[in-house]
Amino acid sequence: MKKIFRFMNTGLILTAVIALGAVAGLAQDTCVAAEVEAAQDKFDVEYKKGLKDRAGRREAIRLGKEFIEKFGTGCSIADVRLTWLKTNIPVKEDELIKALADDAENVLITRFNDSLKTKNWDEAYASGREIMTKHADKYRPVEIVLGAVGGDEAFKGNFKYSDEAMKYAKQSIADLEAGKPFLLGQDTVYGLSLLKPGTPKKPKYTNEDFLYNFAFGTKDEALGWMNLYMGYITQIHKKDKAGALPYIYKSTLGNTESSKQPTGYGLIGYYYVEQGDKLVDEIKALEAAQDPKDTEEVAKQKIEAIKAKVAISNGTNQRAINAFSRAYTLTTDAKYKTDIKKALDFSYNRRFGKMDGVDAWIANAVKQPFENPSTPVAPVSDPEPVTTTTSTTNTTPPATTTTNGKPATTTPATKPSTAPATKPAATPATKPVATKPSASIKKPVKKRGAK
Repeated sequence: MKKIFRFMNTGLILTAVIALGAVAGLAQDTCVAAEVEAAQDKFDVEYKKGLKDRAGRREAIRLGKEFIEKFGTGCSIADVRLTWLKTNIPVKEDELIKALADDAENVLITRFNDSLKTKNWDEAYASGREIMTKHADKYRPVEIVLGAVGGDEAFKGNFKYSDEAMKYAKQSIADLEAGKPFLLGQDTVYGLSLLKPGTPKKPKYTNEDFLYNFAFGTKDEALGWMNLYMGYITQIHKKDKAGALPYIYKSTLGNTESSKQPTGYGLIGYYYVEQGDKLVDEIKALEAAQDPKDTEEVAKQKIEAIKAKVAISNGTNQRAINAFSRAYTLTTDAKYKTDIKKALDFSYNRRFGKMDGVDAWIANAVKQPFENPSTPVAPVSDPEPVTTTTSTTNTTPPATTTTNGKPATTTPATKPSTAPATKPAATPATKPVATKPSASIKKPVKKRGAK
């Protein structure tokens, strides 16, 4: 009779041999030796295919469970094999489940990488969203990519991905500020980039060297750009100028590339222009409320209210001038520079009623610390002149007053648009890149010696 138990590919030696003379033992079994041997052979064929053959390993596990069920009781000739199967089938099943999960993860990562290479942003967000749902801690740099993709598209006037860009930019800001690790394997990376095929090795790369570049060289650079994306989309797409201010201001902090982008300063300047418009209406309403029949005390109170409002208007206009001065100084885009200069001149004229000294103001403004636009505007009052002027125009007046205390007004240049062009001059042409760019996402691999 043949041996029913043989060597298995795992190195397990099954030593039980059915002796020809063991008639009494066989008589007690409720199984047929030939059936046990056939079932064993079927299992061995599939099992020897190894884990790489997922279908073969799945079939081996099925056959192993079937063997246990069929010969698990009353079949002593199968005891050794049964012992091995009962111990190892659960282990091999767990290995297969993990291997299949790895396969699905690899497919997902490949989808995401390919979408970036082909600039298929619909697919990038579909696969990226799934990555962040299933593997957020493992692939945290992806959230920066998803913030940057929609942010860059918004800069081009495409707001299709703005909601998701805001979601992931905000998430990135929170995670960066919380000090969470942005790892791929053992490498810290803030986003992803991929060099164009054939690009020679350089000490420093430019955006033109990349097939795609959604990576930032440092944590501060990533924070700055995520805040700039948030601020830009909030103000331009969501029409929420006040809500955009904290994000834009954060993008101007530090010695980062985002702090050198004219767009952020321009957006803040336009916010102040809009605030100045509201103050004009409020001042006109206060002036209209004056009445020759007012008592001296009431008249004085109304004049003081006007002067206080004008002082706030002055401070608001000066903040606009300072913001536009930075945008004007930083931009290299000719059209944007022209537009910003018109806005700057408007605010300067509305503040001072003249254009004398504007160049000197610009030169000095860019040397001063930039004020946080979320803080209250400090009132600025000018000395009262002795001339008498009672004209009223459609603009916020400087804080000059007549001898009777009524503020004088001036007529500024044509009012600029309160919104910049859809595509700002500060597209990320100067977006910083790491000197060692990261490639497409790869599953983390333990380095040699790692535990």
